[in-house]
Amino acid sequence: MHIFTFKMRMAMMLVFMSISLFADNLLWLDEAKKKKCCEVKSDLSPQKEFSFKSGSLHKNEKLKDLSGSILYIRDMDGKIEEHNLSGSKITFIPQYKGNYYLFVERRSVQDGTLNVELSSHRIYNKEGNLSCAWTKEVRGKTSDSRYLSEPLPQLPFQLIMEKSIHRHHINCCLYAGDIAPFKVYYKGELLHDVPLSVEMESGWTNVIEPSDDGTVSFEIPRSTYAPDKGDKKRSEKLLVSASYDTNESGVFEGNAYSKVHYMMTIPLSFGNPPLEYESKSLAFATVIGVMLVFSLGLYYNRRRKRKTPKEIYFDEE
Repeated sequence: MHIFTFKMRMAMMLVFMSISLFADNLLWLDEAKKKKCCEVKSDLSPQKEFSFKSGSLHKNEKLKDLSGSILYIRDMDGKIEEHNLSGSKITFIPQYKGNYYLFVERRSVQDGTLNVELSSHRIYNKEGNLSCAWTKEVRGKTSDSRYLSEPLPQLPFQLIMEKSIHRHHINCCLYAGDIAPFKVYYKGELLHDVPLSVEMESGWTNVIEPSDDGTVSFEIPRSTYAPDKGDKKRSEKLLVSASYDTNESGVFEGNAYSKVHYMMTIPLSFGNPPLEYESKSLAFATVIGVMLVFSLGLYYNRRRKRKTPKEIYFDEE
């Protein structure tokens, strides 16, 4: 019994150590000055700015040189633009109002292994001109067009988030309690044995195994951050990643390799369910209503019990 317990503890320690080492090597896209979920401000610039960060969500650093990296932009029509990156940041000006996908690919050879590091980020442009592209706006708000349905041919390895299962009546953003389903593809073929690593901004991590059909899904946990005063809808970041190794060999930029290590990340943001705040407001309104009815009843009862003074006449004759 003691030997079994010892083995279980050792296995758990190895899993957590692998998760921490795994997170230290992650590359992921981060949007600068990210707005609150579902918040619309007409005076904001349509330009989107991103940086490529290395490390975990709570401990990371910004890459200062993106030379050699490739940016793919997919719009609502499925059109894909390719850009070679340089500098330390990524700027993108969406033309229409609606959803866009950004993909960054970075390759390097180290110790005979070709590292293919990928990251995806889905954005919704709220500042587009609706009068110029009303059909694209309508398609951008439909549930089917907001999520990728098939992998991009430009990417050899891809982690795709499918339409989430919402536990509330609002489907514009992700909230705690939603079911987030993912699928992993290699050269267009669905992989059935690749687990996901999930990390929250607070430092919580987990490994999710795929189901028989290849779908890897999990329920988004509740945010561990206490809401600040005046900012009850604070969102928390969530980083999902997957990796895959092959025995491919070749030469990249003059460096030979015998193995290929694929890695892809998807950063997400989520908040506590809006119904939670609505239920609190409803409860508060109910209490106020009950108190008001009780006060009116008490006032009416006292009015009834209050006797009108009677005049008494004395006959002095």
